[in-house]
Amino acid sequence: MLDTETTSADPEQAQVASICRAVIDISTKSKDVQNALIAVEMPAEASAVNGLTTEKLMADGKPPADVLDEYCAELAAVLMLGQPIIIANAPYDLTVLDRECRRNGVPTIEDRLGGRALAPILDPICLDKKVAKFRRRVSPTQGARCLKTLAQVHGVGWDDELAHTAEYDALQAGRVVWQLMRRYPLLADMTLNELHIGQVGWYAEQAESLAQFFRRSANEARHSAEQAGDAAEQETLLADAEALSAKAESVSLDWPVRPFGIQR
Repeated sequence: MLDTETTSADPEQAQVASICRAVIDISTKSKDVQNALIAVEMPAEASAVNGLTTEKLMADGKPPADVLDEYCAELAAVLMLGQPIIIANAPYDLTVLDRECRRNGVPTIEDRLGGRALAPILDPICLDKKVAKFRRRVSPTQGARCLKTLAQVHGVGWDDELAHTAEYDALQAGRVVWQLMRRYPLLADMTLNELHIGQVGWYAEQAESLAQFFRRSANEARHSAEQAGDAAEQETLLADAEALSAKAESVSLDWPVRPFGIQR
């Protein structure tokens, strides 16, 4: 399993502040966990989510290039053995790692694979959406597909005090995938290669559906603007429409990593 805590929600700009690589032995239920902090500056907004501060990272963190090189080498070695890496919202974390490696002059994971595909990856969010297409938001602040919701739905539990640390999120993602495989023969009967290839297509379908939702919502806002009774309301609706259109354009269909140089 892999998880990162970063400085931004934008994978093109985010810096890795904390990273965890974890392995669980299903037969013995033992786990091997490796964590690292990286010496980067943490914006206040991101710090409010992950609890990491610039002071902590500068005091205890290692140079970015050193950590990225070590962890990406290990991840590539796992994939070369044909073993899966479990990553919740893989296109985010893998894109962040790719861009961070490039910024810091370190070979990317793909560079280390000698032309092999960056596979197999298992993404519990993508897998969950395949087997449970429709689920309502839990609350205004808790989405239908966030890791907390998946952990609760699939019975692996959730601790808000531990959440948003790379180690906890990585382990919970692994436990969710284990439960998905136990519960759904559609997934369990597939090989790792079939699962990986399946997720490429499933994610594209899921992302295109989201983009279409944003486009429909934008069109509805424009239509409402045409019917608006006053200029202020019309201006607000048109601004909403523009924001929704921008969201539609920003949706990426690429999984498990966004190609470098293609920004949406």
